[in-house]
Amino acid sequence: MRLCRSMSSLAVGAIGEKLELVDAFTASGIRGIRYAKENKNVKTLTLLDIDRRAISLAKKNIKASKLKPRTASTALGNISRLAFELDADFLEIDPFGTPSPYLVDAFRFFNTKKKAYLSVTATDVAVLCGGKIAPCQKNYHSKPMNNEFTHETGLRIMLKRIAEVAAEFNMGIRPLVSFSDKHYLKSVIEVRRSADLAFEAMSALGHVFFCEKCGERGFGKFPPNSCPGCGADADFAGMLWLGQLHDYDFLERMGNLNAQREYADKGEIGRMLSLMETEIGMPPYYFNIHALCKLARTVSVPTLDAVLEKLSSSGYKAHRTHFSPISIKTDAPLTAVREAVAGAV
Repeated sequence: MRLCRSMSSLAVGAIGEKLELVDAFTASGIRGIRYAKENKNVKTLTLLDIDRRAISLAKKNIKASKLKPRTASTALGNISRLAFELDADFLEIDPFGTPSPYLVDAFRFFNTKKKAYLSVTATDVAVLCGGKIAPCQKNYHSKPMNNEFTHETGLRIMLKRIAEVAAEFNMGIRPLVSFSDKHYLKSVIEVRRSADLAFEAMSALGHVFFCEKCGERGFGKFPPNSCPGCGADADFAGMLWLGQLHDYDFLERMGNLNAQREYADKGEIGRMLSLMETEIGMPPYYFNIHALCKLARTVSVPTLDAVLEKLSSSGYKAHRTHFSPISIKTDAPLTAVREAVAGAV
């Protein structure tokens, strides 16, 4: 989880504002301690866990990290109870599996706040990405879809569930940075108290559809009854978040901080942030070039750069994506992407 913690610490620093930070499910405390050690804007840090052994270890690590007692403390107990006892400007939720059962508790930490930040990690990737449909519908109240762009779909389902719970607390969400890596999905989100913003966030929900027969895909408030490309039955996922996954200025601030720090994953983080910048404003799916070639029964697979060049020369926006090293994000329709792939072989 080193890259996840590094990315998240950059996000804490990029916020800039003074933060009362609570690291729920803290375990050893390493994540919260890194946040406090690496970012001067962390005013106070509370490491929370229900396990006495975890709190004992967290206390030792606070002392070993030489954090001042008035800055860092621990809290033993259930997140549901402590949500009524602690305030937070920034809450970290990184449970084992789904974060869904803890989202209501999360927003109770913000009861006295007009604006706050929520950092959520989901490790139930098989559920969110369509491998287990029933648990996804139970935990996230959405239908997943297992296909070539499933990781983005899973991330958007997680964000949709957060938007729903936020709206119940009269809060709207704005994702600042969201990503998929290895076995987890992650998003750092700004939340603001406003009935209008809550409604605006709920208005950003919808569906994506996909046709396995011809590869057509699209999005909207409701999925089509059949594929608009070939007329076959089309699969769909939703409801999910159709809004932006990142904020451009926020990504730039993270990038500037990354350049100043000597992280072991510094190069990889820099590349990820650059790819995320190009994902802003793109449709909520991507094209896997290998999958398209298999569908078209192409003998050879062209390079991504060649496909991107073909699409760009045709006037479309086209970039690589952090979700997959063999995929691209583009505003081009399927027919244009197919032509670019065929012309790049």
